[in-house]
Amino acid sequence: MGNICKRFRIWGLFLLLAVFAAGLTSFVTAIRAQAAVKKGFQTINGKTYYIDADGSKHKGWLNLNGTRYYFDSKTGVQQKGWMKDSKGNRRYFTSSAGAMVTGWIENSKGQNRYFDPKTGIMKTKWLTLNGKKYYLYNPSGVAAEGVFLTDGKGDTRYFYNKTLYMAIGWLTNSKGEKRYFDKDGVMARGFAEIGDATYYFYSGSGKMATGWLKNSEGQRRYFDPKTGRMYTGTHTINGEKCTFNNNGVLQPNYDYAGGIAVPTGTKTIKNYLAGALQPIGKVLYVWGGGRDKATIKGVSSVWKDWYASQDSSYNYREHSNIAKGLDCSGYVGWAAYQVMHQKAGVGSGYMVTSGEIGSAYTSLGWGNIITLQKLVGSNYKLMPGDVGYNPGHTFIVLGQCPDKSAVILHCTPNAGCQIAGTTTPSGSSSSQAVALAQKYMSRYPGFSKYDYRTCCGDYLRQGNFLRWNSSTLSDPDGYRDMTAEEILADLFKS
Repeated sequence: MGNICKRFRIWGLFLLLAVFAAGLTSFVTAIRAQAAVKKGFQTINGKTYYIDADGSKHKGWLNLNGTRYYFDSKTGVQQKGWMKDSKGNRRYFTSSAGAMVTGWIENSKGQNRYFDPKTGIMKTKWLTLNGKKYYLYNPSGVAAEGVFLTDGKGDTRYFYNKTLYMAIGWLTNSKGEKRYFDKDGVMARGFAEIGDATYYFYSGSGKMATGWLKNSEGQRRYFDPKTGRMYTGTHTINGEKCTFNNNGVLQPNYDYAGGIAVPTGTKTIKNYLAGALQPIGKVLYVWGGGRDKATIKGVSSVWKDWYASQDSSYNYREHSNIAKGLDCSGYVGWAAYQVMHQKAGVGSGYMVTSGEIGSAYTSLGWGNIITLQKLVGSNYKLMPGDVGYNPGHTFIVLGQCPDKSAVILHCTPNAGCQIAGTTTPSGSSSSQAVALAQKYMSRYPGFSKYDYRTCCGDYLRQGNFLRWNSSTLSDPDGYRDMTAEEILADLFKS
């Protein structure tokens, strides 16, 4: 009996040791397994954690293989998506791995943002990278792209599509329109000096101007159609020679002929009128003017220079140098010399006072006097080339209109040599001749500069007329059978 009890105690001890050993093995295995599962990234109840080596949840920043992560400082939950810190700085962590983004990131909408490579903080407002500037809207951080932005000062800048950076220098769009942006990216407006040239950019759109441009004061400038450079000096544009000053302003071309027929030197009515047109819009009125140049051929350069040098305030009473221009009788005498002589310096010329025109020309056998009485008796019939005169004025008849008004050429104190129109015999200033004078005189550059008056008044009833003999001035062109409108069209080739 004693032996049996002894054996039971031994077997019991073995059994107890076996159970203890088995339990210990299971416990160690469980501990090891538990430690292996909890280290590193772990998802628990849908939230991601990082388990450190000691089995605790990581909190705060974590750097792994050059990538940064963030875990809530209290719960240890990994940050994904947008995060804003206590200073208002924003960062973004990818939605899958939770990695902090850096550099340029484009979202599904095509919007681009930039995050600091070191801190991951999203940038706003101005950003400079590799010498180029970008603008990131505040607070969204989205980069400006393919847009013009105007700041509070009114300065406009452009940011390229796709590349995003701010434009500097020349920019040409798909329509061929050009703009210019200075070193600070500000779009040029108005006049701009770029390199060795001047350009003009429209104040609203900033587009570069090309071709003709006229300002509110009527000044005209020309910008090269291809390069946009403003012209200065003399250039030929569409076949016409144009001169621009140093500020690019077109200078009146006082040698403008407007397609006027060139005098041929033959003694005809047409040649007489063509010659008389040469000083129109080029010579100012100077009392007594022309006496010193009674036998010159052509328009004196001194006359033209004087005309060009004056402005709209010109008053002949303030100038007495007869070499600078013409008066009415000086003009008529000069015109007579042009048609009667091929060369300069022949004789003494034909400049007499206005009231002596009739007697002087008839004494030369050039024509006959048509008195006012005869004119009225002929129902105011005038002929091209007739010279009207009275003690105070003289002029040349270019042609007559159907309403009996006449287009004349004369030199007047208010401006100088010009085309004008008389009233009708009944005194109407709304005559056909006045309308024609306005049409043709307005072609001259100086028309807006000086006080040209295209209605000269009732010249038909203020004196006599000298009518040329056919033997003196022939009419192979048929001008005596033409209206004033037809003669002007022929002389101006229009």
